[in-house]
Amino acid sequence: MDGRISPPAAATVWLADLTHTQQLISADAMPAAIGGIATFAEAQVPLVHPIRLFKYPEALADALERDLPDVIGFSNYLWNFRLAYRFATVIKRLSPRTIVVFGGPNYPIESGDQEAFLRRHPYIDFYVVKEGEVGFASLLASLVDNGLDALAVKDKPFIPSVHWIRPDGKAALSSVAPRLQDLAAITSPYLSGRLDEFFDGKLIPVLQTNRGCPFYCTFCVEGTTYYNKVYANSSEKVAAEIDYIGSRMARVHAAGGRNDLLIADSNFGMFKQDLDTCRALAVSMERHGWPDYISCNTGKNQKERTLEAARLVKGALRLSGSVQSLDPTVLKNIKRTNISEDELLNVAMKGAEVGANSYSEIILGLPGDSRKAHLESLRAVVDAGFKLINTWQLMLLPGSELNARESREQYGMVTRFRVLPRCYGHFTVRGQSVSAAEIEEICVATNTLPFEDYLWCRKLHLIIGIFFNDGILSSLAKLLKLLGMSVFSWLEVAASYPVEGALKDLFESFERQTRDELWDSLESLAAFTDRTENIERYIKGECGHNVLYFHKAVALTDHVPELMEFAGRTVRTVLEQAGQLNDRTEAFVVDALTYSSCRVTNIFFDRHAPVRATLRHDLPAFERSAEPGSLERFRLPEPVEYAFVQELSQEDSVATYLRIYGANVMGVSRILMRVYPSKLFRHPVTMPVAMRTSADARSQAGHTNRSSQHPTGS
Repeated sequence: MDGRISPPAAATVWLADLTHTQQLISADAMPAAIGGIATFAEAQVPLVHPIRLFKYPEALADALERDLPDVIGFSNYLWNFRLAYRFATVIKRLSPRTIVVFGGPNYPIESGDQEAFLRRHPYIDFYVVKEGEVGFASLLASLVDNGLDALAVKDKPFIPSVHWIRPDGKAALSSVAPRLQDLAAITSPYLSGRLDEFFDGKLIPVLQTNRGCPFYCTFCVEGTTYYNKVYANSSEKVAAEIDYIGSRMARVHAAGGRNDLLIADSNFGMFKQDLDTCRALAVSMERHGWPDYISCNTGKNQKERTLEAARLVKGALRLSGSVQSLDPTVLKNIKRTNISEDELLNVAMKGAEVGANSYSEIILGLPGDSRKAHLESLRAVVDAGFKLINTWQLMLLPGSELNARESREQYGMVTRFRVLPRCYGHFTVRGQSVSAAEIEEICVATNTLPFEDYLWCRKLHLIIGIFFNDGILSSLAKLLKLLGMSVFSWLEVAASYPVEGALKDLFESFERQTRDELWDSLESLAAFTDRTENIERYIKGECGHNVLYFHKAVALTDHVPELMEFAGRTVRTVLEQAGQLNDRTEAFVVDALTYSSCRVTNIFFDRHAPVRATLRHDLPAFERSAEPGSLERFRLPEPVEYAFVQELSQEDSVATYLRIYGANVMGVSRILMRVYPSKLFRHPVTMPVAMRTSADARSQAGHTNRSSQHPTGS
């Protein structure tokens, strides 16, 4: 791009940020990233036809029936690469003149591996490295200047941030162009209307208010030096985008669509301008009723500012204290020592003060990790008071430092391959079959973590997911805290406690599927998933689901009584070991288990079946109390009968989620991954009030049924 003003080029250019859709929409974010690449490129390269954007593979397949573009670009993420490359293969075979461009973070960082990637994927003409706007615009300008002759461009020595294989067979691996320091230079794809077609009630709008990350975590793509400086968008542009999105999401939500937001920043809330964003979001919440929920990764430091951000949006975002590990050796190995452990753990204690739930993340299998180190990290975040602990296995991302051969050898990493949940499908493109499943590589053992310890830790993750996360048994956890006991010690006991009956079958199924989802060979798994009949098995849910969330869904839909009985046995064990099991605590445990059971009974299916219980303690008041003091404060003079009900807004939410994610156990597992389950729990009301509430609900049933027939729900 030399600043010349040229006549508009007649080239047809398409950009696709594909997602799998046949089980559900796996990557449900609006294609804002390629939207920004399109608006930036159009500002640099005059085109007769606007760049066309695609999200759904069905829409791309339909467009290809009628036309073949001159240039098509595909985003490359872990969750869509094989799908995109299958489309590219078909396009290239049908139209060798079409220029295929890929770009995105799912690309090696070592030059030898980059060259090997390009040679393994010959239908990729050019690869745009790192941030896409400047590299793609430069490539497009060169293509237009050379009459869309890809060979002529490939014969050039280099284009910054673009890689390819030259006609002479040598690799052209140029250095990266300088990053954009002012994101306001990218014309907003929202304000320009380029994303209007994607406000369909199924996709989440995405905001990016800054880029980059000041931390060097070796397991993360943004842990490299390239991303170390953080560059911001303008507050004015972000505020305008928020108002624009809010006005459209209000209509989407009124028609039965979703009402949430994804913020793509790596450390939202850590910078001063993030408070401006939250003020704009607060205005949108008042003006448009959007967003209800904000999904984001909050800042790893500057927690007071992050807490203020959560306060401004009235707790609509969850506060993250994503420690990944608290073991000093592990933290040193992954270059994470510049993150304040005290600030991260402080999130849990202060999150409730601003009405925001808090969560933490722990990764199993990091360099130097062990069963003992992993347990101590989990103990710290559970006992600190986080409401949700997300437990992950270590993925070896191609764009991360930890993926390098040197790291693998140093830490004795044993890896296996598995299909990403929901990321599979098959399509027909101009009569040709396109089948694909996305595959990830995870670490299942190291020189400090044997595979059997990996399996035991995974069982503990399931225990945490069922008995701790989302406050399912929060009254028992609060009881243990009141008595000065460790909540995690209870969960640790539960992980080793003898299990019988249906729960034994559940845990054995979890371990079996945890083993069975792992493949030794990428090639073998790829060959298996290349077959359409096997893809059908994944789509039907016979394999390939998220093992932990699937078993949690089974537990909460089919085994609530057994869960409560097991929770009772294990909590009584730890109380007895601590000398705290007596008539007073026993009576409270009975009520707490009854209360917890009623809260989660039939929240997805058979929702209109009555759920009632008689309690001797005021459990709702106990759960609301920041400092309970003693159990006697909550002992009721007389037993009180409660009905446990879902409000109409909760029923509407559940109906919407089941429609989007599937009205079966598999659908429930997806809901548990994507929403705050505690917001769907039943509310206890005393019987006279409960009867009035039921009467009100019946009187409004006709209105609710009529609204459910809106055309968008068909």
